[in-house]
Amino acid sequence: MNRILLSILVAAAPGALLAADDLRIAQLEQEVRYLQRELSRLSQELETLRTQLPRASVPAAQVAPSRPQPTTNSLWLDIARWQQVKAGMSELQVVELLGAPTTMRGEIPERELLYAMEIGGAGFLGGSVTLRDRMVVNVKIPVLQ
Repeated sequence: MNRILLSILVAAAPGALLAADDLRIAQLEQEVRYLQRELSRLSQELETLRTQLPRASVPAAQVAPSRPQPTTNSLWLDIARWQQVKAGMSELQVVELLGAPTTMRGEIPERELLYAMEIGGAGFLGGSVTLRDRMVVNVKIPVLQ
């Protein structure tokens, strides 16, 4: 009886290890996306500081206010980019087109890339791309909710 239980455990172990690996890979992918967004934000902040440095000696009244530069995180706010996302596109193509998602839900083989932004305190703008085996199967263009 013990041998049967032992052989069942040995047979089931590789499947459990693969599931744990898939979860860890998904977590690492999410962490890489977060780090990419943070790097982009910090790079833009550094560039802003570099452009302000030469003007530091100019009196504040003479410095024109600067417009914020678009970030890679704001790419998804362009509706024309969403209209280019089609079923069958790869996850990488979607991220190149819309930028890194705000968050992800689910795991491989099926997951959802979520793009959202809070609007005031009353609502948010949100859209999503559903992937199956890293290929687009559904697109929900952002709407105010």
